Amino acid sequence: MRAYAGPAGMQQGLNCKREQAEHHREPLEPDARPLEALSLLRGYGCPFVALPPAWANLAGQLGGQQIQESDLFLGSQAFTKNESENLGIIYKWLDDIMWSQAWDLPAQRKVAYAQLKDLAEVSTLALPSLAFGVGQALYSYFWFEDNGGKIDLEAADLSVRLHDLSLQHSGCSDLSMGVGTFLSKVCHERWLFLIMLSAEVGTAFAGRRKDLVHAAAMLQRANQLFADLKEYPFFSFRRWQSLYDINTNSHVFPEGFRQRPVWPTAAVPIAVWLEENYEVFRQDLDLILNQSSFDTLYFMGHVSMTQFSGRRESWAPLNLIHNRELAPHACEVAQRSCKLLAERPEIARCHARDVGAAFARLQPGMGIKPHLWNAPPRLAVHLGLITPPGATMAVGSEELRWEEGKAVVFDDTYIHSVKHEGTDDRYLLIAWFCHPCDTMHAEVAPELSESLCLQ
Repeated sequence: MRAYAGPAGMQQGLNCKREQAEHHREPLEPDARPLEALSLLRGYGCPFVALPPAWANLAGQLGGQQIQESDLFLGSQAFTKNESENLGIIYKWLDDIMWSQAWDLPAQRKVAYAQLKDLAEVSTLALPSLAFGVGQALYSYFWFEDNGGKIDLEAADLSVRLHDLSLQHSGCSDLSMGVGTFLSKVCHERWLFLIMLSAEVGTAFAGRRKDLVHAAAMLQRANQLFADLKEYPFFSFRRWQSLYDINTNSHVFPEGFRQRPVWPTAAVPIAVWLEENYEVFRQDLDLILNQSSFDTLYFMGHVSMTQFSGRRESWAPLNLIHNRELAPHACEVAQRSCKLLAERPEIARCHARDVGAAFARLQPGMGIKPHLWNAPPRLAVHLGLITPPGATMAVGSEELRWEEGKAVVFDDTYIHSVKHEGTDDRYLLIAWFCHPCDTMHAEVAPELSESLCLQ
């Protein structure tokens, strides 16, 4: 599958591009073709040839010719100089594998991971335009060891390095850049994501007592990136003291608006209302579970494609309403829950991105990787339905636990993650709703005291 080769072998790999063009073979359906066909990076039947470390002085060179992105294939797709296009090519390849039986086989996942490591090496030595896509793929698909709940330190560390490289390659590391250009290149998101990754992976190394020198260096790097970014005009007005104060709702609200990772439940009307209707939501969830139809309904509806957890089904939000539209199959069963949710203007009459509500399951021994919502404004609320011990959520610098019948309101544009060290499935009703201080996306004016919005 993997071939490290000298000049002759590398030239053979490049010839595969021409051979593929001559054969014009169409790819098979994802479930029908073997993983070997999916994971070859030089076209069909052609080995992917990475540059071995000993060739670092020849990075990008091939017999006097410059290696270009278009010389590398992933399946039937040639890479380009565009980072977003390369990300799409890699994600398409991995999605085809993840949604097939191959993903359930450790040996097959190892093959795909090995190919990503080869691409990471090429990114580092010759083609930094691939770094962003490979780094994102490592984060999205290989964050957890063997699809479990434990972070894969090697994959996560490599993802950090590649995101750092992509920050340099994109020019986003230059903080003398004008704000307009900075935002148009999406540099603000690159910076925040790299800070989050560096902090979380450094913390994981320290917590595992693995390579404490490297852990310390990574945490120092995270704090230095944070300190540098705070001085940039787009961020300088924010009152962030710690990198865990980072949130993207602050992109939307001007100086003087108060940001907090956790909101007081009693002050948010929809949270109080959810608690008042706990019995209805719990009874509808019990009906679904007693019918053993949770997974069927989940996969018939709006399936989460975020790869937030280790397995396809380990974190499953069974949507009831999404972007103002009720989920037909789920609502046939959970009729009372859907009727109630359709009457709440914070959800049903909100035009912010990705608002809605879902019954959400997290399986024991699993987790949800660190992330932050980057399309503000909105808030989230969790109503505990079945809350066995062992599950916790970190939001910014806060730690939360769930109780049955109790709601917690939090800002999911802060860095947040979940771990479940218990023994039974945890179920919540999750609602993503119009931010109470946002009047632009709400058809109905929010019911909230101004004192909660202003500093």
